[in-house]
Amino acid sequence: MAARSYDLTNEKETKEYIRDIEIEYSFQCFDQKEPDGCHRLAEFRENILKNPAAGALIYKDNCINHKYPRSCFKYAQCLHTGKGAPEEKPDLKEALKYYEKSCDIDYSSGCYVAGLMRMASKEDDKQNTAKGVSLLEKACSLKDGEGCFRLSGHYLTGNKVEKNHKKAFEFATKGCDIGHVYSCNNLSLMYRYGNGVPKNAKMADEIKMKSLTLFEKQSKIPPRVKVNE
Repeated sequence: MAARSYDLTNEKETKEYIRDIEIEYSFQCFDQKEPDGCHRLAEFRENILKNPAAGALIYKDNCINHKYPRSCFKYAQCLHTGKGAPEEKPDLKEALKYYEKSCDIDYSSGCYVAGLMRMASKEDDKQNTAKGVSLLEKACSLKDGEGCFRLSGHYLTGNKVEKNHKKAFEFATKGCDIGHVYSCNNLSLMYRYGNGVPKNAKMADEIKMKSLTLFEKQSKIPPRVKVNE
């Protein structure tokens, strides 16, 4: 049976299309128990039906019962911003919990955001810092260039951690290898001034060129609408 086509310039057919999409995602989620279908349904209710609270409930359930990392991350964002959260109020403690849940299932963005929150916390500073470093390390290992860059910066400046130029160099290298522009910028400067590595003007110039090439390529990439993030 051929898929039905819709005239989305027609108000009635647009409403039918929206209804049918919700039915399809609901079937995937509630009947077929597909985690990706549940995540799509949550996004649909949050963004198309403009009902963040309904979307948040499905994100939460999909995280807890299906251990779907993107839903854990999205529910954390709901709690972080208050959009769709209980009483529409931010709850940073619970948000951190769900960011870390997504990180536990190897979702790099969850590791990164949770790491930032831990590093910025003023409560139980040493414990939060140690956990924050661990989270950023995992983000970096999962190819999150921002995680590598942030961790390199902490070790380079001695902010929150003991200054360690060798570790700063290590994480800047990892970030640059991933293709993170600012990690490459820092790495070039470290080679130029001998921070964590012997001075090497040739390497500094080569990595500077890599950074410029990456920046030029990324500047030409048109923005995309991301689905299921």
